[in-house]
Amino acid sequence: MKNIAIVNGINLSPYALENVRSGKTPLDFVKEYIGSLPEVEKTLVLLSSPCRELKQYESLQDEHWTTGEMLRRIKEKAEGFDNIFYFYADCMFLNSEITKRMYANHKTYFADYTFADGYPYGLTPEILKPYILTPLLNLLGEDEITVPDRNSLFELIKKDINSFDLETEISPVDLRLLRAGLSADCRRNFFLLKRLAEYGAFSEQEILKALQEHKEILRTLPVYFLVQTVEGCAQQCSYCPYPKFRPDMLGKKGEMAPEDFEKILEKIRGFCEDAVIGFSLWGEHSLHSKAYELIEKVCEIPSFKLVIETSALGWDAKALQSLSGNVRDRCRWIVSLDAISEACYNTLRGQGFAEAMENTKILLETFGRNVFVQAVRMQQNEDELEKFYKQWKQTTENIIIQKYDYFSGFLPQYRVTDLSPLKRFPCWHIKRDIAVFLDGSVSLCREDINKQHVLGNLLQDDPAVIWDRGNDFYLRHLKEEYPDICKECDEYYTYNF
Repeated sequence: MKNIAIVNGINLSPYALENVRSGKTPLDFVKEYIGSLPEVEKTLVLLSSPCRELKQYESLQDEHWTTGEMLRRIKEKAEGFDNIFYFYADCMFLNSEITKRMYANHKTYFADYTFADGYPYGLTPEILKPYILTPLLNLLGEDEITVPDRNSLFELIKKDINSFDLETEISPVDLRLLRAGLSADCRRNFFLLKRLAEYGAFSEQEILKALQEHKEILRTLPVYFLVQTVEGCAQQCSYCPYPKFRPDMLGKKGEMAPEDFEKILEKIRGFCEDAVIGFSLWGEHSLHSKAYELIEKVCEIPSFKLVIETSALGWDAKALQSLSGNVRDRCRWIVSLDAISEACYNTLRGQGFAEAMENTKILLETFGRNVFVQAVRMQQNEDELEKFYKQWKQTTENIIIQKYDYFSGFLPQYRVTDLSPLKRFPCWHIKRDIAVFLDGSVSLCREDINKQHVLGNLLQDDPAVIWDRGNDFYLRHLKEEYPDICKECDEYYTYNF
């Protein structure tokens, strides 16, 4: 066999070049892995900019890779080879033993595409026959101009999965639930690599064991920052706890000063360079006097993403349409509608049905596939949820049916079915989220609406100090010891990012 290794170093993070253990970088470990690959006669590296640490390999460089261009260039360079080993240049724990098993099965069963399932990301490559690149190019569609990501190949294959012969390497233990990323693509994951290396976990068995038995290493850095930009809402939703604290919450009662927001944003940037910012924790962001400017401020930071949860009320159509193209590409909108009929909508959310429908249409026209329509599933709207789904399906694929949250007993229990896992595990929100209130204070989580557990203030304190204060709660969860606010909570198994 004559094989080629394709190493994806597009937008390679600086963390791939930092010391992770004994003076070695993640990239050093990847280069050792390349040397172990069976029957590989050539290695090709895809880069966005020059990388002297990879100069011994042939490379293709492009500042603006697209998925289509990447596949075409790989197809051209893989001509004459029997198989392609495809992986990322920042995955220091790529395992040669698993790879050899995958390759043996790939050959034995004449597979078009071989991948692993159940392992944490970063342990295994993808193996494919070069000839499947032609049908993959034909399947591109809208993905032609997307930036390639770590799921690009498999997402394309899924579009017509029955046309390919697949072989799967199954992990002895399914660790997908941990959502552990073993790649040096950001500071958060780099910390996890360092912690695993400190445990001396390098073999398949050692890594799987460490991730199962030392879950304390998995809480590295937050990714989702829910920020309350406005105090007050455009509606008084029947299933929201906020009105119980502010019976007069209709209309704007207060807002975060733009200078305070910018200060918080810069602190987050210094702490988590790839954060996702969420508007607005307990309030309708459209009511902010500088709503559009704050959106632009987030999207000016190239590594940040923005999620706006909104009722779709209070927005100006022209202002939405005039937002920059940068915002359109990197801002997601979640529109809370909850019903398809005006009668049910009014019962759940109050007045505003016509405006919400019109503004949702404008958002879909302006932001396309970055807009999601959402309904909270509860007893009050269960009878029309199927109709809600079918009707919106004619317009968009992006439909969210969200579970009902009774806020640890603060609200009546209106859920339709219990989706809780049979065995409880540590809360995703304590592990990944930070909730920031109007005054900059940070509570334990979104459920802590009356701020019983304040961890600090982002306008005054170091974000790292605030984050570390939440670690004790996470460690208690690992021991199955739950504070009062967590005991009855059923949001622990839901996650955002």
